[in-house]
Amino acid sequence: MVPSVATHRARSAAARTGSAVRAAAFWSAVALPFAVIGLLALNVPLTWIGVLLACNAAALVVGHGYASDRVNRGR
Repeated sequence: MVPSVATHRARSAAARTGSAVRAAAFWSAVALPFAVIGLLALNVPLTWIGVLLACNAAALVVGHGYASDRVNRGR
């Protein structure tokens, strides 16, 4: 059975969206440690630092496969 054009486009759009989310999470995970250092220098409350570190951990999990996705696609 051949999938319809609409089904193929929907899958393609979902794949692009997932890739964009993974890329954003990857680069957020790269940048957030610098933000933590900056906030530590500004003496912000440690609860803010903890929230930022939790966000960094979530970004690491979501963006984990980003670089390997790019290599597998041949870019």
